[in-house]
Formats: sequence, structure tokens, C-alpha cells
Amino acid sequence: MNNYCVSRFNCVKTPVRAVKVGDVEIGGGEIVVQSMTNTKTCDVEASVRQCIQLAEAGCRIVRLTAQNLEAARALGDISKKFRAAGFSTPLVADIHFLPETAMEAVEHVEKIRINPGNFTDRQRTDKPGGYSDSEYAAGLERAREKFAPLVRRCKELGRAIRIGTNHGSLSDRIIRRYGDTPEGMVAAAFEFAKMCLDEGFRNFLFSFKSSNTRVMTQAYRLAASKMAAELGGNYPLHLGVTEAGFGIDARIKSSMGIGGLLFDGLGDTIRVSLTEDPVEEIPVAISLARLAEKVRAQKPAAQKPEGIDFYSYSRRECRTVDLGGLRIGAKAVPAAASFGASGCADFCVENGEASLKGGGKIEIRKYGAGDSEKLLADAAKVAAVAAQVRTEDLAGLAVALERAGNVVLIAPPPTGGRHSVGEARMFAATLRELGIGAPIWLKFDKSLSAAPDAGEMALLGEASIYIGSLMADGIGDVASAEISGDPQKDAEYCLAILQGARTRRSKAEYIACPSCGRTLYDIQDAFAKIQAATRHLKDVTIGVMGCIVNGPGEMADADFGYVGGAPGKINLYKNKVCVERNIPQEESIERLVALIKKEGRWTDAPSD
Repeated sequence: MNNYCVSRFNCVKTPVRAVKVGDVEIGGGEIVVQSMTNTKTCDVEASVRQCIQLAEAGCRIVRLTAQNLEAARALGDISKKFRAAGFSTPLVADIHFLPETAMEAVEHVEKIRINPGNFTDRQRTDKPGGYSDSEYAAGLERAREKFAPLVRRCKELGRAIRIGTNHGSLSDRIIRRYGDTPEGMVAAAFEFAKMCLDEGFRNFLFSFKSSNTRVMTQAYRLAASKMAAELGGNYPLHLGVTEAGFGIDARIKSSMGIGGLLFDGLGDTIRVSLTEDPVEEIPVAISLARLAEKVRAQKPAAQKPEGIDFYSYSRRECRTVDLGGLRIGAKAVPAAASFGASGCADFCVENGEASLKGGGKIEIRKYGAGDSEKLLADAAKVAAVAAQVRTEDLAGLAVALERAGNVVLIAPPPTGGRHSVGEARMFAATLRELGIGAPIWLKFDKSLSAAPDAGEMALLGEASIYIGSLMADGIGDVASAEISGDPQKDAEYCLAILQGARTRRSKAEYIACPSCGRTLYDIQDAFAKIQAATRHLKDVTIGVMGCIVNGPGEMADADFGYVGGAPGKINLYKNKVCVERNIPQEESIERLVALIKKEGRWTDAPSD
């Protein structure tokens, strides 16, 4: 059974120990929205202006980078001017590599974010061998010596600490013991939490971020499952998908990663990371927070064993329905359907049926518990039946559903106090209990929405939560999203959701940081140009990073990387290896394209 949240079938908030950040409480019930400036911190006037813009947009906590002592000292002036302008919004210093900057920054801001992967330890190396127990303990003690003074000062001043691990910047010590894994992310954070507890300091919270939504989901789940036992209680979680990128794809990835956990009752504060003006993050985050608060329940719905490993990915076992040129089931990538004509969907439904390219039809039909004969008769007439069946009616149709090998089951709208994701989980768990091996269609439309009158982008966010959360658990063999009224656009949305869930590729994939004061070039302009030049490359992943903090690490899944190496200079990577250094930015995109061609990964864009 699940042990990481109160309920996987409806949203019951996991109780946590509240943390105070200035006058903002994290963990008290309201989901707190935050963001981060992308100004140079030493440019005090620009930083204050952006803090004001964020606060006025609804941002409750504002983070700034403190990459050196000069920037840490500038936080004092920023805080004074921000307060003088009439704002009490708490400020946070983002610390990497330099503990001394944290000791300066803590004098000026309400919270410090530290990264256990680089606060004191070496980052990953290629040296052979591991750490003996004594070497590991010595490394941990060095970390304590550097971290304890900060903890004590935070305790004296009433500051908060976020212990934030990133998948891309785990230390060499952690990687060699745990691997580059969710387990390593959690272990690294808990080591620093135990140092806080040893100092009698409990005003801390956690984050476990990754650009990979599957890794991110597993890490937060794992932390939530272990926290009370290892740390003596539950502490707040700051949720985020790091390096999510730009535009629709970034919003989809953020929604499925953050929203999926919120629907499980996890998460107390959130940041949506976009490679855009940070003010653009706020409405997306507020929409996710209010949706999660809307679906919250006071007590868990009825539970059922699911037979799922919540901390690693495996696809739900089911039969594969072969429809000529289209296969639906566990041995095929998830299919994308549209309602109306679309050039990119695998099949298009009109008037309740879809004509297949290889001949034959898929017909959508509703069945109740007593409709076994009708279901079998319908299945004998067509290539496949897409059956709409309520969860409680599955038992009455169990024999027929196993006899008819060409039935795809459409997950139903929520009932019984469950939310949409919970209903589909209960549906899949009931199929498992009954031994029914039919594929599942995740058909998102307004009947599943908790906010059916919301705008298109909000509905896209909810569709991303629905399809993405279920795909993270290996549930789903067909997907569709009826959101905009435009079948082509809806099919594109669906394919983007499947790509964000890492279950199907249909275009180039980008890992791009949102930028901050560490960024060494105009990342928003560069990203737009890279995307324009490469978006047609279906099987290529490109990382676009502002600096080296998370750059090479978060690009672990990338085929090619574009990373700021010095002001106005770019380093190019092939996988994790830097192959060209200090390229002038004005030449860099052309050189990136040349590198992709040199490695044999380039294809020309199709002509219009």
C-alpha cells in the first residue's frame, strides 16, 4: 500500500510542521507561491524593481542569487529599498559553493537556500573508485563544520533554511554511494536536516528538483515516505520542476510534476521555473495552487491496493490490441487521439467513431454492469471498441472484457469523493483485482475537470496533471485532451503531455534553466533562437543552461548542451563532455548546429 501520502485517490493534505519565513507561514494550509529574480543581484535598483513586480503579481516569497560576497552584501541594500517601498514580502538568498556568502546573506534576508550537493562537497568527478565508510564520514563531518555556523546564526535571527537538492548537482560523495538517483537526492538532504536537528533548529523545509518529471516525482514521494521515521516528523516541501524551459512545454511539465504531487496532498510552497520573465511564472503557479486547494478533502476516500512501485517506473501490464498500423497497449508507445480532424493524432474520432488508416473502426460506446452480451456483440463488428464503463460496473463485465480482446477501456469521470486522477487509479486497481488486461484510454475533457469553466491554459494544466500523474505510475495506453475546441491544437497538446511525461517523443526536447543573477548571457533570446533552429529534430534533447551550477548535471539526459562559460561566452557539450569552450555568443548557435550535424544527429526540416 501507499506510504508516502494520506490518500492517492483524493487530495488529503499531509500535515507538516509549519515553517516561518518572515511573516509568511509555509505548511499552514495555503500553498505559498514563490519565484526568483533574474537580475544581477549587484544591480540593486533592477533587483528591487523586479522584486516589486513579482510581489505585485502575487508572489509571496522572492529569491535572489548570492553567487559571491559582493552579491550577498547587495542583499542588504535590496532589502532596505524593498521595505522602504512598502513591501514585507520575504526575501531568500540562493547559495551555491560558498558558505561564507551564506553567512553574509543571512544578515539581510528571511531565508537561505542551500544546495547540499555543492555547499561543501566536491561535485561529481570521473575518478574511479568509491568512498570508504571512514572517508564518507570525514566528508560528512567537513560539511557539518561549514554548515553548523549558518544553522546557529539562522536560529539566532529567526531565519528559515531550505535544504534543496537538485538531480543535476549531487556531490561526488553522494553519487558514489547512492548513484545519480532519487535515493541519493533524499539522502543528501536528510544528512543536512539531521545537522539542523542536532543544533536544535527545526525551521527548515526541503526541495528535490529535477528537469525530469519522473525523477522529480519519485524523489518527493521517497522523501515523504521516509521523513517522519528518519527526522521525527514531517517538514514542508517546496515543489518545482527545474529547468522546465519555455512556453507551453514548460507549463505542461511544471503542471504534471508540481500538480501531480499537490493532488497527492504533498507540497506547501511552489515555484514554476520558466525561461521567461519571472513575473510570467506567477499566474501559472497560482492556478496550480488554487486548483489543488479546490480538490482538497478532509478525509481519505476508500483505498485499494494498486500493485505499483511508487518509487520506480514500470508500465502497467495489459494486452496489446493490434489494429494494423496502430497498436494500443503495453507493447506500444501511448497513442494520441483527437476529437475531430488532426494531422498528428494516431486516430481521429468523429461522431463517436474513428476510421483507422489500415481499415476498420474504433467505436466509442457506453456499457453498464449488465451489458456483457451487448459489449461482445459490438466488439465482434468492429476493429476495436472504446468502452466507457464506470469503476463500480467493471465486476459485472469482467468475463466479457476478457473474452473480447479488442476492447480499450476509457477511464471514467470521478465519483465516490475521488478526484480525476484518483478515479483512474481506482479504475486501474479494480482492473488488476479482477484480472482484466484491457488497455486504458486517458480521455481528458471537462467532465473530469474540477474547474470546467476555467480558461484554456488552466484546463491544459489540469489535463497535464491528469495524464502526466497517471503516466508516471505506468497507467495509460491512449491519451486525449479536449481543451481548446481545435482538434489539431488539442492533439499537439496531448503529444506534448506525453513527451513531458517521458512516455513518447514527437519533437525536440529542451532542458532550459529559468536564468538568475548567475546567468552569463541572454538566455531567453538564445533559447528562442535554438528552438527555432532545432525544433524539428524529433530524437534530439538539447540543454540550454545559464551557468555551470546545475548545467552539466541537469543535462545528464541531453544529447547536446549549450552552457554559459564566461560573460558572453558559450561552452558546447556532447552528452556530459565539454567539446568546445568560450565560443562568442554571436557564433554559438551556428556552432551548435554544426556540432549536431558532425555527430550525425541532424535532419533537415520538412518543407512547408
